[in-house]
Amino acid sequence: MAKKKRRRFSGTIMMLLPILLCGYVLFTLFEQQKEMAELKRQEAYYLEKIDKAEKEIEDINYRIENADSDEHIEKVAREQLKMIGSDEIIFIDMGKGGN
Repeated sequence: MAKKKRRRFSGTIMMLLPILLCGYVLFTLFEQQKEMAELKRQEAYYLEKIDKAEKEIEDINYRIENADSDEHIEKVAREQLKMIGSDEIIFIDMGKGGN
């Protein structure tokens, strides 16, 4: 009688072991898929940040290269310093409110 119980117990363990092993493998694969998806989202986010930074660097380099040009100096003088050329006349519209 003891041998039959031992056989049943060992037989049950031998049947459960592959099932548990398959369950563990499937769980691990599922977790890895979730982690891979998250890593791909992070990669896309950082690639986008890198692309924006490269465009900003390109823009800054362009500004540095053209900083000594007459067109750039005139643009800065007009926009930021509110200066005008020597042959230009300023007209102020008195009809507008707030000026």
